[in-house]
Amino acid sequence: MATYGRIDEYDEREEWTQYVERMDHYFEANDIEDKDKKRSIFLSVIGAKTYKLLRGLIRPEVPNKLSYEELSEAIKNHYVPKPSVIVQRYKFNTRVRRNDESISTFMAELRALSEHCEFGSALDEMLRDRLVCGVNEDRIQRRLLAEPTLDLKRALEIAHGMETAAKDVRD
Repeated sequence: MATYGRIDEYDEREEWTQYVERMDHYFEANDIEDKDKKRSIFLSVIGAKTYKLLRGLIRPEVPNKLSYEELSEAIKNHYVPKPSVIVQRYKFNTRVRRNDESISTFMAELRALSEHCEFGSALDEMLRDRLVCGVNEDRIQRRLLAEPTLDLKRALEIAHGMETAAKDVRD
């Protein structure tokens, strides 16, 4: 059977969660479902430095007694401690669009910032409100505020439309 892709050892410059996502894609692409095989591949490719760290994190347990999920979670808890919700919401709520930043880029940044805010079903409303408050362009902001029943989809349509129109006029 052909093997699709490859996983290099973990490099601390990469986010741990992205490394695990790539590992999961590798398992999926290669139809690897067996829990023992997943664990063995994971332990074989993470590299000596990460393996040593892992051993220290799980002591007195040994790696071959835990699942791939438990092992990767142990490392995640080391590299990516659970962030403070209030700090994450502060960062989200104080984010303002930069003068040279497109609406799309601003929204992508807001979505990234919202990841650990625990907004749940209120996420779209929070994104809409942050777009309105942080758009940093008076004419777009006034237009958004004039809309009586504004949802996120409509707010984005208006903001993108006005941004495109302004760009077309300048060009």
